[in-house]
Amino acid sequence: MATTSYPRRRGLPRRWLILGAVVVAVAIGAGIYINANANSAGVAGPTTVPVTKGLLVATVAGSGSVAAEQSLNLAFQTNGTVTEVLVKEGDTVTPGRELARLDDRSLQLQVKTATSSLESAKARLAQAQKGNARPEEVAAAQAAVASAEANYAKVARGPSDAEQASAAAAVRSAQAASDAATAVAGTTDSQLLASRAALEKANAALRQAQGNYDKVAWLPDIGARPEALALQSATIDYQQAKANYDSLLRTADPNSQSKIDSAAAQLAQAQANLARLAPTAEDLAAAQSSIDQATANLAKLTGAATATDIQIQQAAVTQAEQSLQQAQLGLANATLLAPFGGVIAQVNVVPGSQANSATPALRLINRNPLHVDLRLTENDVAKVQVGQSVKLSVQSLGDWQGSGSVIYVAPAADNVNGVVTYVVRVSFPDSEPKVKVGMTADLSIEVTRKEGVLLVPNAALLPKGTGRVVQVVDDTAAKGQGAVREVDVQAGLSDGTNTEILSGLSEGQQVVAFPDSGVRRNRGGGSFFGG
Repeated sequence: MATTSYPRRRGLPRRWLILGAVVVAVAIGAGIYINANANSAGVAGPTTVPVTKGLLVATVAGSGSVAAEQSLNLAFQTNGTVTEVLVKEGDTVTPGRELARLDDRSLQLQVKTATSSLESAKARLAQAQKGNARPEEVAAAQAAVASAEANYAKVARGPSDAEQASAAAAVRSAQAASDAATAVAGTTDSQLLASRAALEKANAALRQAQGNYDKVAWLPDIGARPEALALQSATIDYQQAKANYDSLLRTADPNSQSKIDSAAAQLAQAQANLARLAPTAEDLAAAQSSIDQATANLAKLTGAATATDIQIQQAAVTQAEQSLQQAQLGLANATLLAPFGGVIAQVNVVPGSQANSATPALRLINRNPLHVDLRLTENDVAKVQVGQSVKLSVQSLGDWQGSGSVIYVAPAADNVNGVVTYVVRVSFPDSEPKVKVGMTADLSIEVTRKEGVLLVPNAALLPKGTGRVVQVVDDTAAKGQGAVREVDVQAGLSDGTNTEILSGLSEGQQVVAFPDSGVRRNRGGGSFFGG
């Protein structure tokens, strides 16, 4: 037999309790009135009702809080300053609607920068895939090869006999002039002579190093070559020798210093010229290296790009695309969009406020449809199925009623402090603005509907062991007297007011509405009533 139970302590809705009390009071009052009138007429008897046929709707009742289909706190996915709030509380929005914006000027700049980087990477990839260079680049590379080859030929050729003899004669002449200048200076001090010799030696070494450096000065890696290091060392040695010599000269005749210096400079220049005439193996190797480098550069420009070169450029394009997507995502995150349609329930930001991903900016709810989650006992949930119709009422809204249906029945129970319940969700349309999310709703789930069944009031049933009985009235021939006998019945479903009778009675029989198990029984097994 269907029952209406609910595990919550608050029991049945107050409105139903009041209604039940009124019905009972009216029934009792009516019985008292009938018996009083019967006694006044000299005939006493119980109140009876006929067995009828009709509609029986069995229900399961419960209550719960009204909830929205979707409810979400919306926060920006990036930090920033709010510049616009485009909605207010109570506004209805559609999916994708812009709700608020952050200051995105720096984010737009990041997108532009990433776009330029991507275009540059794509251009480099296209150039590598073509395998050719611009004409001016090829011409410059060819000129570099020709210059390196000409320099190598010059170094390899070396000086002529006449150039060698002329340079040697210049050295001898400069040496003689230097010796004469030193003698004219009038100093015979051995330290000055030794210092002078050291200075000349350092000067010669410096010239030699300078000459070697000049041969390779055009190379791009000249700073890392040994010629540069040798020139630096020779310069330091010369400066040290010069300082020593100048210190000794302070005691010599100052008027002769210019002559000595001039003669020394001429000697150093002559020696350097002579040294530069003879090519060394290092000179030839350097010249050949220059040719090889220039030739390789030309081949790279005129030849097809390797698979590795193309792969490198393709990777650069991919990385630039990812950077652009990241910048675009950051710009998109500066605008807060509605993920679904609904109503703005709360706005927590204003223009100028700081926003971040940890603090909700707005709250959005979708009220269509609304739903209520019930918790039913295992006896009640066994009668409930998805698709069953439901009647709803909200206590705080007085006479408002709505209709819905069961959309979910939990497959497993929840056990809280030993109380076993099952969640049942009832969905109903958002047709009444007065119904607010969070209100308490009373629900009646229709679990069974039967037409044309025998019905008796629930109050007419008495327990008998594990079964039920009713008291049936039989009229006798004697005026003013009747017999009451108990009849075993098989009860079916109940809607809370009437109960289905499966066997034991027939339509039209009179049964005692409020039976008394203690009435007097007649000798035939019945009970008598009368005057």
